[in-house]
Amino acid sequence: MDIEEGKQAGTAPSVQYVLRSIRFFVEGEQGETGDWDGVDGDDKDDFKLFFIMNGTGQGKCYLQRPGRASSIDQQVINCSYYRVCFTTIGYDEVSSLLPDKQELSCAPFAKAMELLDELYGLSGATGELKLFQRFVKFHELLLYLFHQNAPATEDNGTDIEHHGVELSIRHIHEYYRELLTVEDLASLAGIDRWKYTRLFKEVTGQVPLQYLNEVRISQAKKWLASADDKLLDIALNAGFNNEYYFSRRFKQTVGISPGQYRRSRKGELRVVAPYLEDFLVALGMQPIVQYRHEKWGKQDYLGLNHIPTFDENSGNFDELSSYKPDLILLVDRYEQQQYSQCRRISNTCILREPTTNWRTLLRTVADYFGRMDLADNAIANYALKARNASHRLNKLMKDETVAFLRISADQIIQYTEEAQGFVSTVLYGDVGLRSHSAVGITSKSNRPGMFTLSVEELSALTADHLFITFDKWHSQEEGKERALLEQPEWRELPAVRNNRVYEVDFLTWMNNGVISHSKKIDDILRSLA
Repeated sequence: MDIEEGKQAGTAPSVQYVLRSIRFFVEGEQGETGDWDGVDGDDKDDFKLFFIMNGTGQGKCYLQRPGRASSIDQQVINCSYYRVCFTTIGYDEVSSLLPDKQELSCAPFAKAMELLDELYGLSGATGELKLFQRFVKFHELLLYLFHQNAPATEDNGTDIEHHGVELSIRHIHEYYRELLTVEDLASLAGIDRWKYTRLFKEVTGQVPLQYLNEVRISQAKKWLASADDKLLDIALNAGFNNEYYFSRRFKQTVGISPGQYRRSRKGELRVVAPYLEDFLVALGMQPIVQYRHEKWGKQDYLGLNHIPTFDENSGNFDELSSYKPDLILLVDRYEQQQYSQCRRISNTCILREPTTNWRTLLRTVADYFGRMDLADNAIANYALKARNASHRLNKLMKDETVAFLRISADQIIQYTEEAQGFVSTVLYGDVGLRSHSAVGITSKSNRPGMFTLSVEELSALTADHLFITFDKWHSQEEGKERALLEQPEWRELPAVRNNRVYEVDFLTWMNNGVISHSKKIDDILRSLA
């Protein structure tokens, strides 16, 4: 069957969607561009999607069609937002999947932000796998929107029901102070109660009362951050019956109490966040005690030399009690006993977000402390820095390849472009350097893009440039991890002979925060440019 036959038979798509650019704009500033392939991303024939954030985890999505006037400019003046430009190629002049309206349904908005963050992280992708990943992520975003904005059909009541759910969502945002029940919302939507809850969850990812609660909490956050009103007054204004219930629901949702949230906005909250100090500093905060590892040391690149340390690797968190923290913030990597120790000391929150996506994690941490604007600023500033570095290095490097090695006393690990987070997303994604092909075998950790090399396999490592860092974890004596440098196999490497080996700080390059990534770019430019 050829393409035309497939089209007639309904088996071939009539339109292809081609991503041209993704940009992130910070409130009140010109944004960094994520354009590629020489495309300016602002062609008059492009479709444009605007995802506008309001700083409370909510937002709106707008579609601007080619050649149509738009009032979106007024919407984005005081907001941070993503702009996605794309075009269509196909047989039909206009795709029937593209909604013929300006404001699109986009709920839960947090899901859209997650997809946008991942797509934005791939804006400088090179290599067949990463380019395909970008292609898939873009189409996943479109599918997410198409599902929620499908055109109405005469034979199906789905669109009418969907409109009813949207009506009830708008009602929640307008009348959240009032007593709202699922029965009331279902009646407003014109849908049976049993069916309404299911449809509401399909649209928002939450049941109605959970969604209502988060809207109320978002409003309460604004008042806690901007006013010194009594907690009872804030609770009543946000739609809660009493201060006790408000405080309990706020802590369940946000992770800290309303009073702690208010103090965090004033810089008064005493926080311990092992291995998350990068995120705190990026948000203008400082921990009261910082992570330290027996072998790896502390995160010197953060400049927290005046902050005391504790040995996170000891497995005993009881010593944190002496610092009297208001909040202990932990990633999901510890034993249950350690979590129990922390809960006995103070309020403890566990971040269960995937740590490979640092943008999502930064926004999650920022939401705890009401500092989403600082998170968006940090993300945009990093993106601008990465883009500038990429343009500069692309002119200098041409087809030269780069490899990164993590060297310890008993193993050598190469990180390639398929690795997730940490080193590879900066070297091969954000900065866009060309990765040297894998040399060894898949690492025992079974993580993608990580390969273990033997000394004998080094002869195949013909990368033009080598970045290396030394891991002291397996060293039984001082300096044992550097023994490789004396091996003849090492000395014969092209990069070694040409003096193109660059040693970098271990914790700076093994961390996955915005500050560590920014310093990686500094190291890369210092070495290559």
